[in-house]
Amino acid sequence: MASQSPTILEEIDLLKKELNALRPLPSDVMERIGQKLRIEWNYHSNAIEGNSLTLGETKSLILHGLTAQGKPLRDHLDIEGHDAAVTAIEDAVKNNERFNQVFIRNLHRVLLKEPYETEAVTPDGQRKKRRIVIGDYKTHPNNVRTSTGEMYYFIPPEQVQSAMSDLVDWYRKKEDEGEHPVIMAATFHYRFVRIHLFDDGNGRMARLLMNMILMKHGYTAALIPREERGEYINTLERADKSEDLNEFIHYVAACCKYSLNLHLKAARGEDIEDVEDIDKEIALFKRSLQKSTNDTIQAKKYADEVLYPFSSYCKGKVEQFSDQFGYQDVLNSSSVRTTDNKVATFWLEPKKRDTWPESALSVTTSLRFILSDFQGQEENSFEFVIKNTADSKSCVWNFSARNRLDSLYDAEYTDRNLDRLKKMFNEMIRLMMKKIGKVS
Repeated sequence: MASQSPTILEEIDLLKKELNALRPLPSDVMERIGQKLRIEWNYHSNAIEGNSLTLGETKSLILHGLTAQGKPLRDHLDIEGHDAAVTAIEDAVKNNERFNQVFIRNLHRVLLKEPYETEAVTPDGQRKKRRIVIGDYKTHPNNVRTSTGEMYYFIPPEQVQSAMSDLVDWYRKKEDEGEHPVIMAATFHYRFVRIHLFDDGNGRMARLLMNMILMKHGYTAALIPREERGEYINTLERADKSEDLNEFIHYVAACCKYSLNLHLKAARGEDIEDVEDIDKEIALFKRSLQKSTNDTIQAKKYADEVLYPFSSYCKGKVEQFSDQFGYQDVLNSSSVRTTDNKVATFWLEPKKRDTWPESALSVTTSLRFILSDFQGQEENSFEFVIKNTADSKSCVWNFSARNRLDSLYDAEYTDRNLDRLKKMFNEMIRLMMKKIGKVS
Protein backbone atom coordinates (compact mmCIF):
# COMPACT_ATOMS: atom_id res chain seq x y z
CA MET A 1 0.00 0.00 0.00
CA ALA A 2 1.48 3.34 -1.05
CA SER A 3 2.24 5.81 1.75
CA GLN A 4 0.29 9.06 1.77
CA SER A 5 2.02 12.35 1.03
CA PRO A 6 2.54 14.54 4.11
CA THR A 7 0.06 17.34 4.68
CA ILE A 8 1.20 20.95 4.56
CA LEU A 9 1.14 21.10 8.39
CA GLU A 10 3.29 17.97 8.59
CA GLU A 11 5.69 19.48 6.05
CA ILE A 12 6.24 22.68 7.99
CA ASP A 13 6.55 20.75 11.26
CA LEU A 14 9.36 18.73 9.68
CA LEU A 15 11.02 21.94 8.46
CA LYS A 16 10.68 23.46 11.94
CA LYS A 17 12.23 20.36 13.49
CA GLU A 18 15.12 20.57 11.02
CA LEU A 19 15.61 24.27 11.81
CA ASN A 20 15.48 23.65 15.57
CA ALA A 21 18.28 21.11 15.21
CA LEU A 22 20.48 23.85 13.71
CA ARG A 23 19.70 26.40 16.40
CA PRO A 24 21.10 28.59 17.81
CA LEU A 25 22.01 30.11 14.46
CA PRO A 26 25.18 32.24 14.23
CA SER A 27 24.58 35.96 14.80
CA ASP A 28 25.61 36.90 11.25
CA VAL A 29 23.10 34.42 9.82
CA MET A 30 20.33 35.74 12.07
CA GLU A 31 21.16 39.30 11.03
CA ARG A 32 21.09 38.39 7.34
CA ILE A 33 17.81 36.48 7.44
CA GLY A 34 16.25 38.95 9.88
CA GLN A 35 16.94 41.92 7.63
CA LYS A 36 15.56 40.24 4.51
CA LEU A 37 12.35 39.09 6.20
CA ARG A 38 11.92 42.43 7.99
CA ILE A 39 12.03 44.35 4.71
CA GLU A 40 9.77 41.88 2.88
CA TRP A 41 7.26 41.78 5.75
CA ASN A 42 7.02 45.58 5.89
CA TYR A 43 6.82 45.96 2.13
CA HIS A 44 4.28 43.24 1.32
CA SER A 45 1.87 43.82 4.23
CA ASN A 46 1.65 47.55 3.44
CA ALA A 47 1.55 47.06 -0.34
CA ILE A 48 -1.48 44.78 0.09
CA GLU A 49 -3.26 47.80 1.59
CA GLY A 50 -2.29 50.08 -1.31
CA ASN A 51 0.96 51.62 -0.04
CA SER A 52 2.83 53.10 -3.02
CA LEU A 53 6.42 52.63 -1.81
CA THR A 54 8.40 50.11 -3.85
CA LEU A 55 10.47 47.31 -2.34
CA GLY A 56 13.63 49.35 -2.95
CA GLU A 57 12.09 52.47 -1.40
CA THR A 58 10.93 50.45 1.61
CA LYS A 59 14.45 49.09 2.05
CA SER A 60 15.99 52.58 1.80
CA LEU A 61 13.53 53.98 4.34
CA ILE A 62 13.99 51.17 6.88
CA LEU A 63 17.76 50.79 6.62
CA HIS A 64 18.85 54.34 5.83
CA GLY A 65 15.92 56.60 6.70
CA LEU A 66 15.70 57.85 3.10
CA THR A 67 12.31 59.05 1.91
CA ALA A 68 11.03 58.56 -1.64
CA GLN A 69 10.52 61.73 -3.61
CA GLY A 70 6.95 62.35 -4.70
CA LYS A 71 5.42 59.64 -2.50
CA PRO A 72 2.76 60.50 0.16
CA LEU A 73 3.93 61.19 3.70
CA ARG A 74 1.26 58.80 5.00
CA ASP A 75 2.85 55.93 3.03
CA HIS A 76 6.20 56.60 4.74
CA LEU A 77 4.55 56.79 8.16
CA ASP A 78 2.76 53.49 7.53
CA ILE A 79 6.05 51.73 6.74
CA GLU A 80 7.78 53.24 9.78
CA GLY A 81 4.85 52.34 12.03
CA HIS A 82 4.66 48.79 10.72
CA ASP A 83 8.40 48.32 11.21
CA ALA A 84 8.06 49.51 14.82
CA ALA A 85 5.13 47.11 15.29
CA VAL A 86 7.23 44.19 13.99
CA THR A 87 9.91 45.08 16.56
CA ALA A 88 7.24 45.31 19.28
CA ILE A 89 6.01 41.82 18.40
CA GLU A 90 9.52 40.38 18.43
CA ASP A 91 10.13 41.92 21.88
CA ALA A 92 6.79 40.64 23.17
CA VAL A 93 7.63 37.10 22.04
CA LYS A 94 11.09 37.24 23.68
CA ASN A 95 9.59 38.58 26.94
CA ASN A 96 6.61 36.19 26.83
CA GLU A 97 4.19 39.10 27.20
CA ARG A 98 0.54 38.34 27.89
CA PHE A 99 -1.65 38.27 24.81
CA ASN A 100 -4.69 40.43 25.63
CA GLN A 101 -6.80 43.36 24.46
CA VAL A 102 -4.53 45.93 26.12
CA PHE A 103 -1.56 44.63 24.12
CA ILE A 104 -3.61 44.67 20.91
CA ARG A 105 -4.74 48.28 21.39
CA ASN A 106 -1.19 49.39 22.23
CA LEU A 107 0.14 47.62 19.14
CA HIS A 108 -2.39 49.52 17.04
CA ARG A 109 -1.00 52.80 18.44
CA VAL A 110 2.51 51.73 17.44
CA LEU A 111 1.34 50.69 13.97
CA LEU A 112 -0.52 53.87 12.99
CA LYS A 113 1.77 56.24 14.94
CA GLU A 114 -0.61 59.23 15.08
CA PRO A 115 -4.26 60.12 14.31
CA TYR A 116 -4.99 61.21 10.75
CA GLU A 117 -7.83 61.93 8.34
CA THR A 118 -8.88 59.78 5.40
CA GLU A 119 -11.60 59.72 2.76
CA ALA A 120 -14.79 57.87 3.72
CA VAL A 121 -18.14 57.14 2.10
CA THR A 122 -21.35 57.56 4.10
CA PRO A 123 -24.19 54.97 3.83
CA ASP A 124 -25.98 57.30 1.40
CA GLY A 125 -22.93 57.47 -0.89
CA GLN A 126 -21.57 60.86 0.18
CA ARG A 127 -17.79 61.34 0.45
CA LYS A 128 -16.41 62.99 3.55
CA LYS A 129 -13.29 63.21 5.68
CA ARG A 130 -13.11 60.79 8.61
CA ARG A 131 -10.66 61.07 11.48
CA ILE A 132 -8.83 57.82 12.27
CA VAL A 133 -8.36 57.33 16.01
CA ILE A 134 -5.50 55.06 17.06
CA GLY A 135 -5.65 52.46 19.82
CA ASP A 136 -9.41 52.75 20.37
CA TYR A 137 -12.13 50.48 19.05
CA LYS A 138 -14.38 51.82 16.31
CA THR A 139 -17.39 53.96 17.19
CA HIS A 140 -18.98 53.92 13.71
CA PRO A 141 -19.71 51.02 11.31
CA ASN A 142 -16.90 50.26 8.83
CA ASN A 143 -18.59 47.83 6.42
CA VAL A 144 -16.96 47.23 3.02
CA ARG A 145 -17.81 45.91 -0.43
CA THR A 146 -16.30 42.56 -1.39
CA SER A 147 -14.67 41.73 -4.73
CA THR A 148 -18.07 40.57 -6.00
CA GLY A 149 -19.69 43.93 -5.20
CA GLU A 150 -21.64 42.62 -2.20
CA MET A 151 -21.67 44.56 1.07
CA TYR A 152 -19.95 42.77 3.95
CA TYR A 153 -21.20 43.81 7.37
CA PHE A 154 -18.63 43.62 10.15
CA ILE A 155 -19.56 43.37 13.82
CA PRO A 156 -21.23 46.63 14.93
CA PRO A 157 -19.25 48.94 17.25
CA GLU A 158 -21.28 48.16 20.37
CA GLN A 159 -20.40 44.44 20.08
CA VAL A 160 -16.65 44.79 19.49
CA GLN A 161 -15.60 44.61 23.15
CA SER A 162 -17.44 41.34 23.82
CA ALA A 163 -16.37 39.86 20.46
CA MET A 164 -12.72 40.57 21.23
CA SER A 165 -13.10 39.07 24.71
CA ASP A 166 -14.51 35.93 23.10
CA LEU A 167 -11.66 35.83 20.56
CA VAL A 168 -8.89 36.20 23.15
CA ASP A 169 -10.58 33.59 25.39
CA TRP A 170 -10.87 31.25 22.39
CA TYR A 171 -7.17 31.66 21.63
CA ARG A 172 -6.08 30.93 25.22
CA LYS A 173 -8.36 27.88 25.37
CA LYS A 174 -7.01 26.47 22.09
CA GLU A 175 -3.45 27.15 23.22
CA ASP A 176 -4.06 25.25 26.46
CA GLU A 177 -5.58 22.37 24.47
CA GLY A 178 -2.45 22.12 22.29
CA GLU A 179 -4.06 23.16 19.01
CA HIS A 180 -1.61 23.40 16.10
CA PRO A 181 -0.13 26.96 16.04
CA VAL A 182 -0.78 27.43 12.33
CA ILE A 183 -4.46 26.59 12.79
CA MET A 184 -4.67 29.00 15.74
CA ALA A 185 -2.83 31.77 13.89
CA ALA A 186 -4.88 31.51 10.67
CA THR A 187 -8.19 31.24 12.55
CA PHE A 188 -7.31 34.19 14.77
CA HIS A 189 -6.48 36.25 11.66
CA TYR A 190 -9.81 35.33 10.06
CA ARG A 191 -11.92 36.10 13.13
CA PHE A 192 -10.02 39.35 13.85
CA VAL A 193 -10.63 40.70 10.36
CA ARG A 194 -14.32 39.76 10.56
CA ILE A 195 -14.67 41.85 13.74
CA HIS A 196 -12.83 44.77 12.08
CA LEU A 197 -12.42 46.46 15.44
CA PHE A 198 -10.45 49.57 14.45
CA ASP A 199 -11.18 52.50 12.13
CA ASP A 200 -8.15 51.54 10.00
CA GLY A 201 -5.23 49.10 9.96
CA ASN A 202 -7.26 45.94 10.58
CA GLY A 203 -5.60 43.91 7.82
CA ARG A 204 -2.08 44.82 8.93
CA MET A 205 -3.00 44.14 12.56
CA ALA A 206 -4.44 40.73 11.65
CA ARG A 207 -1.21 39.74 9.88
CA LEU A 208 0.94 41.07 12.73
CA LEU A 209 -0.98 39.16 15.40
CA MET A 210 -1.13 36.03 13.26
CA ASN A 211 2.66 36.10 13.02
CA MET A 212 3.05 36.83 16.70
CA ILE A 213 1.17 33.59 17.44
CA LEU A 214 3.39 31.67 15.01
CA MET A 215 6.61 33.17 16.40
CA LYS A 216 5.50 32.58 19.99
CA HIS A 217 5.33 28.86 19.20
CA GLY A 218 8.69 28.67 17.43
CA TYR A 219 7.53 29.07 13.84
CA THR A 220 8.66 31.75 11.40
CA ALA A 221 6.45 34.59 10.16
CA ALA A 222 4.02 33.83 7.34
CA LEU A 223 4.56 36.52 4.71
CA ILE A 224 1.70 37.09 2.27
CA PRO A 225 3.12 38.46 -1.02
CA ARG A 226 1.67 41.61 -2.57
CA GLU A 227 1.40 39.69 -5.86
CA GLU A 228 -1.06 37.28 -4.22
CA ARG A 229 -3.36 39.99 -2.83
CA GLY A 230 -6.25 38.79 -4.99
CA GLU A 231 -5.83 35.15 -4.00
CA TYR A 232 -5.46 36.12 -0.32
CA ILE A 233 -8.68 38.16 -0.31
CA ASN A 234 -10.58 35.61 -2.39
CA THR A 235 -9.57 32.84 0.03
CA LEU A 236 -10.94 34.85 2.94
CA GLU A 237 -14.17 35.57 1.05
CA ARG A 238 -14.62 31.90 0.15
CA ALA A 239 -14.23 31.07 3.84
CA ASP A 240 -17.08 33.51 4.56
CA LYS A 241 -19.38 31.72 2.16
CA SER A 242 -18.43 28.14 3.03
CA GLU A 243 -17.73 28.66 6.76
CA ASP A 244 -14.76 26.35 6.19
CA LEU A 245 -11.30 27.69 7.08
CA ASN A 246 -9.28 24.75 5.74
CA GLU A 247 -8.30 26.54 2.53
CA PHE A 248 -7.17 29.67 4.39
CA ILE A 249 -5.26 27.60 6.96
CA HIS A 250 -3.50 25.80 4.08
CA TYR A 251 -2.69 29.18 2.49
CA VAL A 252 -1.15 30.55 5.70
CA ALA A 253 0.84 27.33 6.15
CA ALA A 254 2.28 27.68 2.63
CA CYS A 255 3.36 31.26 3.42
CA CYS A 256 4.99 30.04 6.63
CA LYS A 257 6.76 27.30 4.68
CA TYR A 258 8.47 29.94 2.54
CA SER A 259 10.08 31.69 5.52
CA LEU A 260 11.06 28.38 7.16
CA ASN A 261 12.88 27.35 3.99
CA LEU A 262 14.55 30.77 3.89
CA HIS A 263 15.85 30.26 7.44
CA LEU A 264 17.15 26.80 6.54
CA LYS A 265 18.94 28.09 3.44
CA ALA A 266 20.62 30.81 5.50
CA ALA A 267 21.54 28.33 8.23
CA ARG A 268 23.25 26.11 5.63
CA GLY A 269 25.22 29.08 4.32
CA GLU A 270 23.30 29.28 1.05
CA ASP A 271 22.52 32.53 -0.74
CA ILE A 272 19.07 33.77 0.29
CA GLU A 273 18.78 36.65 -2.17
CA ASP A 274 16.53 35.70 -5.07
CA VAL A 275 18.24 36.37 -8.37
CA GLU A 276 15.06 38.13 -9.43
CA ASP A 277 15.13 40.49 -6.44
CA ILE A 278 17.13 43.21 -8.15
CA ASP A 279 15.05 42.94 -11.32
CA LYS A 280 11.89 43.38 -9.25
CA GLU A 281 13.38 46.39 -7.48
CA ILE A 282 14.48 48.01 -10.74
CA ALA A 283 11.10 47.40 -12.39
CA LEU A 284 9.20 48.75 -9.39
CA PHE A 285 11.51 51.77 -9.16
CA LYS A 286 11.12 52.60 -12.85
CA ARG A 287 7.36 52.22 -12.53
CA SER A 288 7.39 54.70 -9.63
CA LEU A 289 9.12 57.29 -11.83
CA GLN A 290 6.49 57.16 -14.53
CA LYS A 291 3.69 59.69 -14.47
CA SER A 292 0.56 57.99 -13.23
CA THR A 293 -2.71 58.25 -15.12
CA ASN A 294 -6.15 57.31 -13.91
CA ASP A 295 -7.47 55.70 -17.04
CA THR A 296 -4.73 54.02 -19.11
CA ILE A 297 -2.72 50.83 -19.02
CA GLN A 298 0.80 50.60 -20.44
CA ALA A 299 -0.32 48.22 -23.13
CA LYS A 300 2.99 47.55 -24.88
CA LYS A 301 4.79 46.96 -21.60
CA TYR A 302 2.01 44.63 -20.43
CA ALA A 303 2.20 42.67 -23.69
CA ASP A 304 6.02 42.44 -23.53
CA GLU A 305 6.22 41.46 -19.86
CA VAL A 306 3.12 39.26 -19.47
CA LEU A 307 1.09 38.35 -22.56
CA TYR A 308 3.85 37.30 -24.99
CA PRO A 309 5.98 35.33 -22.52
CA PHE A 310 2.92 33.63 -21.02
CA SER A 311 1.50 32.72 -24.44
CA SER A 312 4.88 31.39 -25.54
CA TYR A 313 5.22 29.36 -22.33
CA CYS A 314 1.79 27.74 -22.74
CA LYS A 315 2.40 27.00 -26.40
CA GLY A 316 5.69 25.31 -25.57
CA LYS A 317 4.05 23.03 -23.01
CA VAL A 318 1.21 22.06 -25.36
CA GLU A 319 3.63 21.32 -28.22
CA GLN A 320 5.31 18.65 -26.10
CA PHE A 321 2.18 16.53 -26.63
CA SER A 322 2.20 16.84 -30.43
CA ASP A 323 3.21 13.20 -30.89
CA GLN A 324 0.32 11.95 -28.70
CA PHE A 325 -2.64 13.75 -30.26
CA GLY A 326 -3.93 13.48 -33.79
CA TYR A 327 -4.85 17.15 -33.98
CA GLN A 328 -3.43 20.18 -32.22
CA ASP A 329 -4.19 23.87 -32.60
CA VAL A 330 -3.28 27.12 -30.85
CA LEU A 331 -5.50 30.21 -31.19
CA ASN A 332 -4.71 33.55 -29.62
CA SER A 333 -5.63 37.20 -30.01
CA SER A 334 -5.71 40.47 -28.10
CA SER A 335 -8.04 43.41 -28.55
CA VAL A 336 -6.72 46.78 -27.46
CA ARG A 337 -9.01 49.75 -26.90
CA THR A 338 -6.77 52.70 -27.63
CA THR A 339 -6.85 56.10 -25.95
CA ASP A 340 -8.93 57.50 -28.82
CA ASN A 341 -11.47 54.73 -28.09
CA LYS A 342 -10.71 52.67 -31.19
CA VAL A 343 -10.28 48.90 -31.10
CA ALA A 344 -7.24 47.21 -32.62
CA THR A 345 -6.64 43.44 -32.77
CA PHE A 346 -3.19 41.91 -32.31
CA TRP A 347 -2.17 38.29 -32.74
CA LEU A 348 0.40 37.26 -30.15
CA GLU A 349 3.19 36.78 -32.68
CA PRO A 350 6.76 38.09 -32.24
CA LYS A 351 6.64 40.16 -35.44
CA LYS A 352 3.65 42.11 -34.06
CA ARG A 353 5.24 43.13 -30.74
CA ASP A 354 6.54 46.48 -31.92
CA THR A 355 3.15 47.54 -33.29
CA TRP A 356 1.40 47.69 -29.92
CA PRO A 357 0.45 51.18 -28.63
CA GLU A 358 2.35 52.42 -25.60
CA SER A 359 -0.89 53.23 -23.73
CA ALA A 360 -4.46 52.02 -23.99
CA LEU A 361 -7.73 52.12 -22.13
CA SER A 362 -7.92 48.31 -21.86
CA VAL A 363 -6.52 45.04 -23.18
CA THR A 364 -8.59 41.88 -23.71
CA THR A 365 -6.82 38.62 -24.51
CA SER A 366 -7.99 35.12 -25.44
CA LEU A 367 -5.76 32.02 -25.54
CA ARG A 368 -7.20 28.70 -26.75
CA PHE A 369 -5.35 25.38 -26.98
CA ILE A 370 -6.97 22.33 -28.59
CA LEU A 371 -5.62 18.78 -28.25
CA SER A 372 -7.79 16.17 -30.02
CA ASP A 373 -7.79 12.40 -30.55
CA PHE A 374 -5.34 11.23 -27.89
CA GLN A 375 -3.61 8.12 -29.32
CA GLY A 376 -6.35 7.83 -31.92
CA GLN A 377 -9.21 8.04 -29.42
CA GLU A 378 -11.58 10.64 -30.86
CA GLU A 379 -13.58 10.89 -27.64
CA ASN A 380 -10.47 11.81 -25.64
CA SER A 381 -9.92 15.46 -26.60
CA PHE A 382 -9.09 18.51 -24.50
CA GLU A 383 -9.51 22.26 -24.70
CA PHE A 384 -7.77 24.90 -22.57
CA VAL A 385 -9.21 28.42 -22.62
CA ILE A 386 -7.61 31.41 -20.90
CA LYS A 387 -9.19 34.86 -21.01
CA ASN A 388 -7.78 38.08 -19.60
CA THR A 389 -9.09 41.63 -19.24
CA ALA A 390 -6.73 44.33 -17.98
CA ASP A 391 -7.02 48.06 -17.52
CA SER A 392 -5.57 50.69 -15.17
CA LYS A 393 -7.54 49.44 -12.16
CA SER A 394 -7.84 45.68 -12.52
CA CYS A 395 -6.47 42.57 -14.15
CA VAL A 396 -8.67 39.46 -14.27
CA TRP A 397 -7.69 36.04 -15.64
CA ASN A 398 -10.17 33.18 -16.16
CA PHE A 399 -8.82 29.67 -16.71
CA SER A 400 -10.82 26.64 -17.85
CA ALA A 401 -9.85 23.15 -18.99
CA ARG A 402 -12.31 20.60 -20.39
CA ASN A 403 -12.54 17.36 -22.24
CA ARG A 404 -15.61 16.25 -24.17
CA LEU A 405 -17.48 15.15 -21.05
CA ASP A 406 -16.06 16.89 -17.99
CA SER A 407 -14.89 20.22 -16.67
CA LEU A 408 -11.36 19.62 -15.35
CA TYR A 409 -10.40 23.08 -14.12
CA ASP A 410 -12.03 26.48 -13.53
CA ALA A 411 -10.19 29.26 -11.73
CA GLU A 412 -9.85 33.03 -11.55
CA TYR A 413 -6.73 35.08 -10.81
CA THR A 414 -6.61 38.85 -10.31
CA ASP A 415 -3.02 40.01 -10.78
CA ARG A 416 -0.16 40.03 -13.31
CA ASN A 417 2.44 37.75 -11.73
CA LEU A 418 3.88 35.68 -14.59
CA ASP A 419 5.10 32.84 -12.37
CA ARG A 420 1.64 32.50 -10.85
CA LEU A 421 0.05 32.36 -14.30
CA LYS A 422 2.48 29.65 -15.38
CA LYS A 423 1.69 27.60 -12.28
CA MET A 424 -2.04 27.78 -13.04
CA PHE A 425 -1.44 26.59 -16.59
CA ASN A 426 0.79 23.80 -15.24
CA GLU A 427 -2.11 22.67 -13.08
CA MET A 428 -4.33 22.34 -16.17
CA ILE A 429 -1.63 20.22 -17.86
CA ARG A 430 -1.38 17.99 -14.78
CA LEU A 431 -5.15 17.47 -14.67
CA MET A 432 -5.15 16.51 -18.35
CA MET A 433 -2.37 13.99 -17.78
CA LYS A 434 -4.24 12.58 -14.80
CA LYS A 435 -7.37 12.16 -16.90
CA ILE A 436 -5.38 10.51 -19.69
CA GLY A 437 -3.79 8.16 -17.18
CA LYS A 438 -7.19 6.92 -16.02
CA VAL A 439 -8.61 6.25 -19.47
CA SER A 440 -5.60 5.06 -21.44
